[in-house]
Amino acid sequence: MVNHNLARVVLMFLGLILFLAAITMNSLSGFGAESGIFQQSTEDVTLKYVTLFTPAPWALFVWDFSYVWISGMFIYFVVGLCRRHAYDWLYTTPALLPYGFHVSMIANISLNITWLFLFDKELLLPALITSALMTLTDYLLLFFSCHGLKIYGAWLNKYHSVDLWLFRILAPPSYRAHSALIGQLACSAVQNGVAVYATWGTLSTVLNLTIYLQYQTGTFSCGCSLLPLLLLLMQLFAWFLLENFYLDEHVRYVVTIYPCGDPVADRHPEQLQLS
Repeated sequence: MVNHNLARVVLMFLGLILFLAAITMNSLSGFGAESGIFQQSTEDVTLKYVTLFTPAPWALFVWDFSYVWISGMFIYFVVGLCRRHAYDWLYTTPALLPYGFHVSMIANISLNITWLFLFDKELLLPALITSALMTLTDYLLLFFSCHGLKIYGAWLNKYHSVDLWLFRILAPPSYRAHSALIGQLACSAVQNGVAVYATWGTLSTVLNLTIYLQYQTGTFSCGCSLLPLLLLLMQLFAWFLLENFYLDEHVRYVVTIYPCGDPVADRHPEQLQLS
């Protein structure tokens, strides 16, 4: 009889519990003082510190979208605990996501919750540092997810091709087999879900940097917004070079990074007063 990998199971469920806590805290932060936990809503704080880089309110739906996608990823993990092939449990052989992925996820979610309380208390510098660390863990999540496919992608393609494509992009609209049905219900694109989360985390960190520069250092608003835009342009250019000339084999199916940057182009109404 094949036993479960206790350490991996504990990390999965710890990440899931923290993720549910993060969703709860993010929801409560929208109610401000009425929540009994926060002093003001995240939107109220954002309105206090509007910059030329601040996106329109509707653009924040990307956070909700990424949380839904990450929820699907955790569903995929939990369902995977019940799936096995002839020799072992599917989540252990092959172990697509190494321990580093789960540790990075736990650290990321913890930083997410921490940022909510720092931003609520208007501690801009600690919030900026926390956001930067959270973005770093986002990149680690994407790295570990691609690293797993580099090692086990050929095996999956041969024996579990449905899981391979679910892991890469999105569950297909039709059912090919029993395993495909389970995968469709459980998974919503690990790699692209993490890519959405990482992209928006990067934009959030850049916004935190803009807020800090404008309201804590007294830098002119146009200059504060030009620097983040320059940083984003450099990051996108670097990613374009990496994905097309060095990492194409590993990130070929990561397609959600560029579209996630579009909502930032829509300006916040309050920015008209700063222009």
